[in-house]
Amino acid sequence: MRETLLYSLLELANATSQNLGFAHRDNVHVSYGEETITETNLLELRRRHPTKIRLSTFGKKQESLNGADWEWHIIGQVRNLRMRVQAKRLQKNDTLKIPHSVASSGNKQIDVLIADAAAYRLKPVYCIYSSEIQRTIWQTASPSGRSGEFEYGCLLASAHKVKAIMPKTLKAIEADCVPWHYLVDRQRYSEQKFAERMGETTSFLQARRTPVERSIDDRDLSHAEFPTIDELNAIDGPTITLEGVVERRIIDEERPMSASVYRERGIGRLIEVDVQDIPPRRRPDG
Repeated sequence: MRETLLYSLLELANATSQNLGFAHRDNVHVSYGEETITETNLLELRRRHPTKIRLSTFGKKQESLNGADWEWHIIGQVRNLRMRVQAKRLQKNDTLKIPHSVASSGNKQIDVLIADAAAYRLKPVYCIYSSEIQRTIWQTASPSGRSGEFEYGCLLASAHKVKAIMPKTLKAIEADCVPWHYLVDRQRYSEQKFAERMGETTSFLQARRTPVERSIDDRDLSHAEFPTIDELNAIDGPTITLEGVVERRIIDEERPMSASVYRERGIGRLIEVDVQDIPPRRRPDG
């Protein structure tokens, strides 16, 4: 499942980036909003991985209660990563609208998001949607796209970092972001075709590692904020306490929340990704 999940996250981020770039053209009059992007991506993840991903909906979401778009649980062998995610789309004029107030209460959306996540031992996260031309650090190696590298249209950032900076543009927060496929593997990837599976001659698409320029130290940056599925499954996982990471033995003692509780909390969607059967790879020395 590791490769297929990795490929799905890469491909969906690439599609998000390209679709936003197309929607931002002057002669295209189609709204490609946060709700549409989020629902499309989560539904596609569920469709592609029906035995490993569960997507639950709890009626119309109410951001006035918690400021979140969805709750995201990655279920590992030893520990889980649990996140509350707020989606933000970069506007056509490159504006990032973070200082948003909830109409019903007047509270800052980011404050509501962080407070609610803390109450349920979740990591408050922003998922920022952007087009290729709007990014600087997380651009592909070749501007013309000839490298075949995936575009990183879905970037994750800790809500605490966002609150400290209160960025008005992606440039102000991009160094603190990582592509969402880093939850699987901290590498940049290109797309290559191959045609062989179980003795059959069938055309497939697979993500393969490619040596591309790195503007920042990808591994160190992401490790500080987001663990990989290897770290969730390894007995000797992260030695530091990462927000949103909860030991399975503690989770097993928790009483599962019912659909009515999720609705009362205003949770519109819950996506659960079960990665327990993925053997953790050995971490590189040093």
